[in-house]
Amino acid sequence: MQLNNFVTVDNPNIPVLSHTKPAHIEYGKFIENTVNENDWPEGLATLRVRDMYLPNFSLREIDAQFQENVMFYNTHAHGSELLGSCVFFKARLKSVLPGEDNEVDIYNRTHNFKYDPDNDFLHLAPANTPLHFVHFSYTSEYLNQFLPENEAWAERLRERIFSRQRLMGGHSLPLNVVQENALQNIFNCPLEGRLGEMMMETSIIQLLLLQLHGLFGKEANIITTKFGKRDLELAHELKLHLTETFLHDHTLDELSKRFGVNTNKLMTMFRSLFGKSIFEYIGSLRMELARNQIRESDKRIIDIARMIGYKNPNHFSAAFKKHFGISPTALR
Repeated sequence: MQLNNFVTVDNPNIPVLSHTKPAHIEYGKFIENTVNENDWPEGLATLRVRDMYLPNFSLREIDAQFQENVMFYNTHAHGSELLGSCVFFKARLKSVLPGEDNEVDIYNRTHNFKYDPDNDFLHLAPANTPLHFVHFSYTSEYLNQFLPENEAWAERLRERIFSRQRLMGGHSLPLNVVQENALQNIFNCPLEGRLGEMMMETSIIQLLLLQLHGLFGKEANIITTKFGKRDLELAHELKLHLTETFLHDHTLDELSKRFGVNTNKLMTMFRSLFGKSIFEYIGSLRMELARNQIRESDKRIIDIARMIGYKNPNHFSAAFKKHFGISPTALR
């Protein structure tokens, strides 16, 4: 791969925070981070960075858009012994090893794991694409506390890390419903103090166990063997399209023509990759919008119901309660 068209961004790259919390910072609170841009070309990026420390994890959230092709590479350090898990809310990245042919493609609402003790991996982002992700850092000693015993995949993972062999998932995985709920608990934790810290850490552990088992467990290669690279790209393009247009009245025929795939394959591919049907996914996005509108706006519930496609408010209330376990009026 030709790398001469990419601008090197040193910090924050795919960052690893120091695992020792500064004394003046509270656990469980996001803080704005001032990033040193002195070495960057002027006007390269719009950028927001937030950090959080927990007793056993550190988090860094990055929301950026770069005006040129960017290569993330830590030029001043020599890797880290910390393990890293990334969740990508918005992204179109390639992770590569210089001199090798294998590439890992990363899309919106996906996640992956990386252990890079010698700082070998490069991460490439095309110009003018949003990049929004959160990086979780943690120690191998702590991983051993929650990684299951007597499972071959977990033992192989331990051995690779113990022998300092670089490691990354061979493909990024789509977030599933349980992981999405865990992220809600991390970013919108309803508890404060030590209870809040415990809730966030157990949510992170839940997210990571599903990640590690999905990437390195016995079913880790099912997705890539069942679908080719172009199929995976199409599925993620479809998901992005639905995310941006979920209030439209989509039909399978319309989507099939748009993406050049027959309806049966489109449905099978989407459900296999994302754990729900196309219309279940659209429905979940509409319900999330409705919940946010009920919480944050003064619109009438009947108007919110109509906005997401329900003519009968009673049908909306029943569907909302089934989805969230609480009625719309109780939430307000």
